[in-house]
Amino acid sequence: MNTNYNQTQKMDLEQIHHILVIEDPSFVREIELDAATYSIGRHSSNDIVLSCQKTSRNHATVLRRTDLKSNQCSYWILDGDLQGNRSRNGIYINGKKALVHELQSGDIVHFSADASVRYKISTEPLLNNAPLDENLVPIAPVAAPAIGRDTWVNKETVVSSEQQTPQKIERPIDDSLQLTLAELSPQPIIESDLYGNITYINSAGIINFQDIYHRKLNHPLLDNLISQYHQGHNNIISREVTINQETFQQTAYYLPEKRVIRSYLTNISQQKIVEQELQQVKTFYSRISEQISEGIILVEAATKQIIEANHATSKILGYSAAELLQMNVYQLVEQSEKFALVIKNIIAENNNFEGEYSLRHKNSNLIPSQVKLSIVKFESEASICLIIRTLESKMAVNAVEQASTELFKRELFNQQLLTAIANAKRSQKLLAVLLCKLDFLPDINVSIGEKNYEKLLLALEKRLDTCLRSGDTVIRWHEDKFALLLPQVSDIEEVTKITQRVNQSTHQSFTLGKTKASITSVTGIAVYPQDGAEPEILIANAHTALERASNNKIDYQFYDDAMNSQALVALELESLLQQALEQEEFELYYQPQININSGKMEAIEALLRWKHPELGLVAPGNFMRIAEKTKLIVPIGEWTIRTACLQNKQWQTQAMPVSKMIVSLSLVQFQQSDLVQTIAEILSETDLDASLLELEVSTATLMDNIDHSRHLINQLKCLGVKIAVDGFTSGFLALDYLKQIPLDSLKIDRALVQQLTNSPQDLALVNALIEIGKGFDLRVVAEGVETQEQLELLRSLNCHYMQGYWFGRPLAANEAGKLLQLDDSAEVVETESAKFERE
Repeated sequence: MNTNYNQTQKMDLEQIHHILVIEDPSFVREIELDAATYSIGRHSSNDIVLSCQKTSRNHATVLRRTDLKSNQCSYWILDGDLQGNRSRNGIYINGKKALVHELQSGDIVHFSADASVRYKISTEPLLNNAPLDENLVPIAPVAAPAIGRDTWVNKETVVSSEQQTPQKIERPIDDSLQLTLAELSPQPIIESDLYGNITYINSAGIINFQDIYHRKLNHPLLDNLISQYHQGHNNIISREVTINQETFQQTAYYLPEKRVIRSYLTNISQQKIVEQELQQVKTFYSRISEQISEGIILVEAATKQIIEANHATSKILGYSAAELLQMNVYQLVEQSEKFALVIKNIIAENNNFEGEYSLRHKNSNLIPSQVKLSIVKFESEASICLIIRTLESKMAVNAVEQASTELFKRELFNQQLLTAIANAKRSQKLLAVLLCKLDFLPDINVSIGEKNYEKLLLALEKRLDTCLRSGDTVIRWHEDKFALLLPQVSDIEEVTKITQRVNQSTHQSFTLGKTKASITSVTGIAVYPQDGAEPEILIANAHTALERASNNKIDYQFYDDAMNSQALVALELESLLQQALEQEEFELYYQPQININSGKMEAIEALLRWKHPELGLVAPGNFMRIAEKTKLIVPIGEWTIRTACLQNKQWQTQAMPVSKMIVSLSLVQFQQSDLVQTIAEILSETDLDASLLELEVSTATLMDNIDHSRHLINQLKCLGVKIAVDGFTSGFLALDYLKQIPLDSLKIDRALVQQLTNSPQDLALVNALIEIGKGFDLRVVAEGVETQEQLELLRSLNCHYMQGYWFGRPLAANEAGKLLQLDDSAEVVETESAKFERE
């Protein structure tokens, strides 16, 4: 039985009151808890709104739990919201971090250093004019933004005042909207009664747990769940459940008004694998560092907190490992201000530093030491590595320093490669290992000296690093060889481009004093999974490719000959695209959007085609990827928009019915800083009414940078153009973003349309998307309609705008003009070309 219940017994069964004291930089208030849930966070839609910028938008949730046997209630606090999204900085209960916690009277919950709540149980209600605790200062309430919903920020009842008393906040929820949101959720949501019968399961739950109806209480998700609630030991259950080699985080709580248990499931299989891999890296690091006589300290770059220290550090400074982990690095250095500037510089410049410092021993003595600092990157995280040796031992270890450092870096590279292989396997992407060998003038190390030779290699390593993407790795492998790791590459063309940048950077000469060093390089490349699935095999095959490149006297060589051919084809295609742009080989084809109720053509979409003199008409799927990678899509896209606007204006001058022209924008175009200016110039040149141009962007493009998308679309809307979002599905665009971005049209993804059948699940999902679009006052278009069955099903769901081969294939400009000349009052006529295209 929980502590709160014991306390209520000691209160002689008097009515108890649950009080929450909220402390924030802008206010201190008391509220009495009486609702089932309270959301806490910085966003104004929360029940309890915090002003502290260090808190998350949806930081925590307070839940009421009613004991079925005693009819007593208690309150629990969760980190994050009820959709499984956790806060950025977590919650701390009485100084300890927690995910889920049953609140006990006197508990203090910190959301940040400046924002907290204190929970207490009292037999006295929170009365009018009741004084606050002596350490609390009443502050006038802050007005929240007008969002159509009351919160604790803009309700006077949260302040003890003479005019107001606390009142319960009524928060009605539309059941249909709640069901729609649950169906759109990518997380499984399951409700069961106290006998193990499934009362609700969303689409994601059906997909993941198809046998749960049959197995009921024998299913791992329900196994032992009901009994724990009957026993009264667990009000809210958070546990990990393994099903078919996948691990799920299950958070379940009891809904007394429905007498059901609701479970939220999050697939944490990848997280578990990453945790295991990180533990392997940590074990490897510990094994290596404990064999080294120098002190090694790893420091978190953002906080300067010590996160790892080897045994040699403890021997040098006298602190235990546990004591060191409680310190920041500045506490160890006497010249802390000077040291702080050095750290700031190496983080900003991403370089190394070596100098002499006096370090503080635990007995207060100062230890003269040589300290070497460098940045260590693992995936997207950065740490600072300190290598410490006392000045007395410096000369003794110089001879083995280089070999030790190379060994350490190679072992670390192998561990990073192992992790990258696991990630590539899960995401089904490629990765590449490059071995780059430098060719110098003969005996350059003799002519410039060993010290300058090492400086040259260090400078080359930094130069190579500038050629890579964020998350890529370069290390000096051995003598004049460098190893590069490219995780998460999309195709061979991307590997080729990076390799070309690497070779070009090494071909630039270096100047050391009065000596100018001329350098060339050759590179061998091995690609996962084609060239191996183990680190040792990939590295060995990269060596083999390097030898072939050297023997053939070429800049780079793939281990797989087929990849060499693919790289050459990509380069040739890039050249042909440039030529096609210069020689005007591109054409536009047009496909109508139909209002099936009126039979009228509401809009027409411009589609790009490449008319090659030898290959004939080439669809964009065969060249668009190369165009985007080479940025040729920018001039091609500008040509497409200008040509489409000119064509629309020409049709108008020929007295044809006015239709809106739709043109798609790629991610690369959408990211161009001068896009708005370019569109404005085209509209001015063509004299086209801006409302007759609709720019279409994909959901992935919008989500790539939501702040940029919002700003750019607002600018485009100021010009008067329309905006459509393409490929809309439940898994891509959050409802919150639909509110933020001023759209005009919404296209349901063709994949959903093409698999549409009489299945209740299919119909429910598409219907939900249609209703969401209409709810946001958007024009909803179903694309990819190819059958009469699809048309009728969409018509039954009140989707009036459609596009696809059922109505007609894309047409050349002259054929599209003839289609526009048809009587605009006539119903849509299926053309022979449309029938032929489907057949």
